[in-house]
Amino acid sequence: MKKYLFTLLFFVGIGLNAFSTTYTSAQNGNWTNPTTWSPLGVPLSGDIVTITHSVTLDTDLAFNVGSITINSGGSLNDDVPFSRDIWMNGVNVSITNNNGGVRIRNLLISAGTLTNKADFAVKVVANFGTIHNLVTSGGHLINLDSLYNDGLINNEGIITINTFFNNDVFNNYGNINKFGGPFPVDSMYNAGTFLNDVGALIIADSCTNSGTFTNNGTLEYMQVTNLGTFTNNDQMNFDDLTNMGTFNNNATLVGSKSLWNNEIFWNNSSASLSLAVSFLNSDSTGLSGAVFNNYGNVDIGDSFYNFNVINGTYQGSFSVQDTSYNSGVMTESFDFCDATPPPSSPYIDINLGTVDPLITYCTATTINEIKHIDFTIYPNPTEGYVYFGNEKQFVQVFSAEGKKIIDEYTNQINLKRFDSGIYYLMINDEKGNRIYSEKIIKE
Repeated sequence: MKKYLFTLLFFVGIGLNAFSTTYTSAQNGNWTNPTTWSPLGVPLSGDIVTITHSVTLDTDLAFNVGSITINSGGSLNDDVPFSRDIWMNGVNVSITNNNGGVRIRNLLISAGTLTNKADFAVKVVANFGTIHNLVTSGGHLINLDSLYNDGLINNEGIITINTFFNNDVFNNYGNINKFGGPFPVDSMYNAGTFLNDVGALIIADSCTNSGTFTNNGTLEYMQVTNLGTFTNNDQMNFDDLTNMGTFNNNATLVGSKSLWNNEIFWNNSSASLSLAVSFLNSDSTGLSGAVFNNYGNVDIGDSFYNFNVINGTYQGSFSVQDTSYNSGVMTESFDFCDATPPPSSPYIDINLGTVDPLITYCTATTINEIKHIDFTIYPNPTEGYVYFGNEKQFVQVFSAEGKKIIDEYTNQINLKRFDSGIYYLMINDEKGNRIYSEKIIKE
């Protein structure tokens, strides 16, 4: 990404006006054609430009002072698609795209402000100033290959982008995804301060955070690596999450695969963490630096491995569907439930470490009760229908990606319309407590 961001070439001659001129487009035409403008002339740095026609950018631009405003009915498009560059290099320089359209190759904002309220197509943006992408009239930054931010970006509209790097302040109040449709951004890296606020959405293949990241909206990720401080206050879905910093979960985390905690993780009161596969609490350095603090609920679809420290009060609970292993320290008074426990306490399949005597087993959840409920799940594997008894139950089914696809009160489900693969069936009681879970294979 950096090779795009730092090889912006601006072959422009900067003309400095002793006095600014106010230009308004008079007709469709090239930027360098004097008849395009009223009064006759060619706008230079320092001028105030308003565009209400189709103006073709047939030169690169550099503005140290002045402004460009594209109003309704106007546009500023390069003569060959994605061939021209604009350099904003002054604190009083501004570009405002109201209800028009813009298409250029590279935008370098060394200083100044871009305000966008419509379609602004650009390949590469390096921002050291301020960008406001507003929802008014549908602010849309599109076709971005890469974006580097070392200033301030406020996004209320839509940004469709391939990769981006934030090194300062990025506030997202809208949507961020990949160009060409609602597909995931290839990669995003935050080394500054990033806010995904209430109602906002980010869809990305991978996310690396080494700064401060706060989510109050919705995140859809595949691979997440946290090296800094990450706080989730709403909904975050992922495939795999690796925490090598400090992670604070205050709401809902859903993982279609696994979580590895390598440093400090807080699953706070009323928070939930659901993993379709495995949970690993281990410091890769071999030290006891991995600490998982659980005051909410952790539901693990497969295996649990602890090599370091797990804390949690009576409000916290673990539910493990397969192997449980501990060679570290499990302390305080949380509840631990292994669906396939050994016959004696501690009810952990392999325990080579220390387990606090105040830890309880299957009291906060209901895995002990499962042994007294006769659920016969059949057929499994299935080509469509799955049955689980004569009585109707509160049933939920999740895909391997963690997406809920069925939520019904029934005694059978039909997976015929879904793709072949692995699904997770959950049966809850009338209070919403999970009393049974099963992995279903759709052929």
